[in-house]
Amino acid sequence: MADQPHRHDHDSGEGLLSVEEAREKVLSQIQPLAPLELPLPEAFGCVLAQDVVATADLPEFASSAMDGFAVRASDVAGASPSGPVELKIVGRAMIGRRPESTVGGGETVRIATGAPVPGGSDAIVPIEDVELVGETVRIFDGVPVGKHVRPAGEDVREGQLLVGKGKRLGPPELGLLANAGFPHPLVHPRPRVVVLSTGDELVPPSEAPEFGQVHDSNAYTIFGALREVGAIPTLAGIVRDDVDQLKETVLSHLIQADAFVSSGGVSVGERDVVKAAFFRRGELEFFKVAMQPGMPQGFGFIEGKPFFGLPGNPVSVFVSFEMFIRPAILKMMGRSQLFRPEISATLAADVSGPVGKTQFARVNVIRTAEGWIAEPTGGRGSNLISTVSRANGLAIVPAGVETAREGEKVKVMLFRASED
Repeated sequence: MADQPHRHDHDSGEGLLSVEEAREKVLSQIQPLAPLELPLPEAFGCVLAQDVVATADLPEFASSAMDGFAVRASDVAGASPSGPVELKIVGRAMIGRRPESTVGGGETVRIATGAPVPGGSDAIVPIEDVELVGETVRIFDGVPVGKHVRPAGEDVREGQLLVGKGKRLGPPELGLLANAGFPHPLVHPRPRVVVLSTGDELVPPSEAPEFGQVHDSNAYTIFGALREVGAIPTLAGIVRDDVDQLKETVLSHLIQADAFVSSGGVSVGERDVVKAAFFRRGELEFFKVAMQPGMPQGFGFIEGKPFFGLPGNPVSVFVSFEMFIRPAILKMMGRSQLFRPEISATLAADVSGPVGKTQFARVNVIRTAEGWIAEPTGGRGSNLISTVSRANGLAIVPAGVETAREGEKVKVMLFRASED
C-alpha cells in the first residue's frame, strides 16, 4: 500500500511493457487468414474478402404485390362505381411459373401475390376491388401505372455493389448473397485454435483431484472465449511439465491448427515448460506487461502459426485473452473493429491495485437514471474466477493510480451485454 517504504519491481511497473505496447507487439505480427470460398452456412460470421457485385437485377422480374388482376392502366382509367369497366379474363399468373397469357386491350390476367406480371400489363387491381362475372371481371375504379407492381431491380440493380469487401456476413448478408446466386463467397475463414493446458497439478473436470491437484478450468474459459469470438477451438488436453511432451503435442496439431493458446508455464520458475520448450529455439518471446492481473505473456510463431502463451491463474487467463488474443483472432478473421466497446461509469466502491500497472477490476455495470454504475464483483486476486462470472466489464484503472475512489469515473471495457 501507499505507506510501504519500498515497492518491488514487479509492483512498480519498471522494465515492463505497457498494455498498449504489448498489444501492438502482438497485433503488428498478425495477418488475416488467406481467403477461402466457403458455402454460405460456413461463411456466416466471416468477413468478405472481395466485393460482390450483382450480376442481375433483384428481383429479376416484375411481380405482383397483391392477389388480383393484371391490367393495362389505360384500359381502366375511366372506371367508376357507376360506370365499371369490364375486362375479359384470358389466363392466370401463378407463383414460380411463366404467366399463361399476355394482356391485350380489354383483357386481364388473374394474378397471385409474388407471381410475374404478364407482358402487356402495367398495374394490378386487388381482388377485393372487383366483381367476377363469368369469364369477365368488372372494375369500379382506375389504377395508376405501376400500382401494386414490384418492379424488376427494385432491390438491387445489375452491376450494383451487393456486399462490400470487409463486411462481416450476418443474417441479412447471407440472405442477400443467396438471393443473388452467390453460394460460395470468398471470405477470411474462422481460425482453428488448439488449446493446451500445462501443469503437473492439473486434472480434467471429470476426475476427482487428489490433495494438491486442481481441476483444469483455463482450457474451458479459453474454449468459451474462442467460440464467442467466432473461432473454432479444439481442446488438446493437459500437458505435463515435460518439454518433449509439450513439443510433441504442439507439433502433432500443426496441420489442423491456425493458432495455439496455452495456459501456464510462461513465468520465471524452473517448471515453466512453455519457456523451456520454445524459448531457446527463438520461436516464442516472453515478456512482462504492466497489468494486473496477467503480467507474464508469451507470443510467437511455431511453423508460422501464432502461439499465445498465457499465465496460469484463471483471471489472468481471462483478462489476457481479452487484451491480446481476442483482438488477434478478430484480425485473423479480417475484422476491422478489434476491440470491445468502452463506456464511462461511476465506481460504486474503491478499487486498488499496484500503482505501476494498469489494473483491470472486474465490475458489474448497470444503467441507472444517473448513468452507468460499476460495482466491483470481488477481490482482485488473479485466482478468483467467480469475480469474472459475476461481472460484465473490466474497469480500467491506469498505471500511476493506486486507488480509484468510489464516486469517480472510470473507463469500463464491456465483455458482455448487461442482460447476459
